[in-house]
Amino acid sequence: MNLQSAGITAEFNPFHNGHRWQIDALRKRLGNVPVVVCMSGCFVQRGDAALADPLTRARTAVESGADLVLLLPSWYSLRSADYFAAGSVKTLAATGLVKTLVCGAELATGDPSDYAETSLKDTAAWSLEKAAEQQVRNLLQQGLSYGAAWEKAAREKQKEAGWFSGANNILALAYQKAILQYCPDLKLIPLPRQVSAYKDTDLRPPYASATAIRSALQKGVALSELASFMPDAAISVLQEKNINFLHRFRQQETALAMLLAHLMIRNDSRYLYEHSSASRDLCDRFHNARQELGNGYAAFCLTVACKRDPLPAVRRLALQLLLQHTRSFWTSMPEPTYLRVLAFNDMGRRLLKEMKETATLPIITKPGNEEQYKGTALYPMIRLDAAAADLYQLLNGNTGLYGTGFTASPVYVR
Repeated sequence: MNLQSAGITAEFNPFHNGHRWQIDALRKRLGNVPVVVCMSGCFVQRGDAALADPLTRARTAVESGADLVLLLPSWYSLRSADYFAAGSVKTLAATGLVKTLVCGAELATGDPSDYAETSLKDTAAWSLEKAAEQQVRNLLQQGLSYGAAWEKAAREKQKEAGWFSGANNILALAYQKAILQYCPDLKLIPLPRQVSAYKDTDLRPPYASATAIRSALQKGVALSELASFMPDAAISVLQEKNINFLHRFRQQETALAMLLAHLMIRNDSRYLYEHSSASRDLCDRFHNARQELGNGYAAFCLTVACKRDPLPAVRRLALQLLLQHTRSFWTSMPEPTYLRVLAFNDMGRRLLKEMKETATLPIITKPGNEEQYKGTALYPMIRLDAAAADLYQLLNGNTGLYGTGFTASPVYVR
């Protein structure tokens, strides 16, 4: 029996009603199919530490409708949208069971799904052409930002320019490009986001963006007051953790400022360039603004950010530097080397059993001892994930807690 499944790439930071709607909508569209999620780990693509650890967030997803959650390795979650998408698409394809991917998109709202799918695929195929890339390079030289250059180029070629604006549309386009380049047998279905835009900070029941929920928690709003925007299971799992989110945000800001200040006392901007994927210009501005760390990490990042290098790129640079790898590591395009299991239910167990026959990558439940991976193809990625877990613990004040990246076991939701 081949349990063909639907795949979702997500961060669930935190899991909210819009995520639950997406899972319900894909099952309404495709039937009662198993749902496999590829989820970022300790750090999310916007360059922040996640609200809760990966196992906790994966558990909320399974208790709220997903069947199996796999880790998106940190290398991909600390890069731009195209790399993030390529890592997740390849990871889900490597299960051998996922044949359809589903993603959220603002552009799809109100449009027939077949129109959105056709428009997305056509625009993605055009954007991969060398002529389109050259057109965009010419527009960048005229002073346009990267996103604005692609929008203008698309309009000139009568393509759907909307796929180049809005975080979810940009990711949808990146997923489709990755499918065309690496996994052409997969099908991508864009589903409309419900009510709140990705960066919307308003809380309007029943749907609110993850940005709005994080903003409320950052201001000290209790989880219980956000029950209108999150499934009961997601609320209860986070309440079990008894996290003081306001304190956690402040603690992370303080730790990041101190760690970066110490790093830049000892190193110049060339070092930053040689230990990240960032441009030389961004590294120079990052280093030149180091005194701004005295006003806090958030103020520092805002000082460095610009139209060409938006805030998420600055935050991702900070995390890359703290994870201490060379530029060749960050600028390579590695293939996923394993499928790391974070959480599953009974259906997820059946999927894992079948994946022993269908998966094209090793399946890791509990990594175990680091030594067994040294000298193998798995080691660079798994070592980075372990280092990310250690940094995450440090930022949250758990200074004596190390090695969880190798010792943590997946969550079985019965």
